Amino acid sequence: MKALIGLAAAAILALTAGGIKAALPGAQTGPVPAEGTTTRVRVTAVVDGDTIRVESRGGRQLGRVRLLGIHAPEVAHPPEPAECYSDQATDLLEELTPVGSTVELVTDTAQPNRDRYGRLLRYVDHDGHDVARELLAGGASRRYEAEQELAREESYSAAADDAQGAERGLWGTC
Repeated sequence: MKALIGLAAAAILALTAGGIKAALPGAQTGPVPAEGTTTRVRVTAVVDGDTIRVESRGGRQLGRVRLLGIHAPEVAHPPEPAECYSDQATDLLEELTPVGSTVELVTDTAQPNRDRYGRLLRYVDHDGHDVARELLAGGASRRYEAEQELAREESYSAAADDAQGAERGLWGTC
């Protein structure tokens, strides 16, 4: 009997040490989120509230970058009209990442390199500020729920919850 109890205790200990976590609904099952490489680039255009165009500092066009972790209201795509707060979200992104400014693109090791539209998926930092977090805090975007947790998950969730609770930006307008 003592052997059976000891075996059961060992099994419980092994499961709670990490094995059972993967079986729980909503548990992280993929790569552990972490920030990866950082690349300094120049902003050439702001496309909408969550997408910019960039080039290398040597002038080579690198294409569009979709900010990780957020979803801004859609601009007009005729025949579809613009969504509520799309102009303000785009304006705020232009303010946070002015054309001609140098920003840092940061990968997330748990996220894909590109989205289905071919855009690079990156965190964007400018002058020591996380641009997506600023958009969330200002109520100019919502959280985008990725399949895998983000390295900056806690910061983004807190900023979005605070903006929604204070009815800032789209939360008080739309």
